[in-house]
Amino acid sequence: MKKLFLILICLFLCTLSAVASKETLIILDQSASMYEPLKYGMKFKYAKQAVNKILENLDDNEFIGLRTIGINPEKMRLNRIVTTDTLCHATERLNDINPHNRANIRANLPNIVPSGMSPIQYVLQTALQNDFHASTDIKRIILVTDGYENCNGDPCSFIKKQMLKRNDLIIDIVAIGVDSIDAALLQCLTDSTHGRFINVKKPDDINPSVNYIFNNPHPEPTPIKLENPQIIAPKTENTILYKSYLLEFAE
Repeated sequence: MKKLFLILICLFLCTLSAVASKETLIILDQSASMYEPLKYGMKFKYAKQAVNKILENLDDNEFIGLRTIGINPEKMRLNRIVTTDTLCHATERLNDINPHNRANIRANLPNIVPSGMSPIQYVLQTALQNDFHASTDIKRIILVTDGYENCNGDPCSFIKKQMLKRNDLIIDIVAIGVDSIDAALLQCLTDSTHGRFINVKKPDDINPSVNYIFNNPHPEPTPIKLENPQIIAPKTENTILYKSYLLEFAE
């Protein structure tokens, strides 16, 4: 009986290890530009639909979490004066990476309000330092964003530098109506990690685009050569910002 118990424990731990060998973190950009209109609705409507479609493609027993680029304005003002510096360090982990998490993530989506800026490098760095379990073999980030960095960070160089010393990271990007310049900059992140890049322009794009990410296997991540690495810190100005939905225009 004792031997059978030990075998069952071993099987459970092996199964848990296999499941936890890959973790997925969804990073949702809630910057103020998400209020901008796209065909048939504002960008943030598309972004939330994309997150829901991503969740449909993930099994409920997979390890999944949610982090935002930005923080709801009311919550941010409770803690400190809103300045360029606070906006360029604004990120929140709304759901820890855990199994059976899809319903919890969906429950948080309606409460997220676009505001602020897009410190993409800072958020990626924070996520890699704090969100994933050390034992996982593959760390997957699915970034849903409508543009590139606007806090003087350099996400491309940061990720390239990361990939010189690791081969366990994949970044997929669901872009929401980005222009050709931002698309090229964002694709540096996916190309550097062998991820997938898609650009949603209308509602009918969401389902097939997200399905494309999941239906095309990722190549095995491999380290790449970094040319002229530069890691640029976020802005540290203390300019107080207007209390508008944009929260981007300084006095």
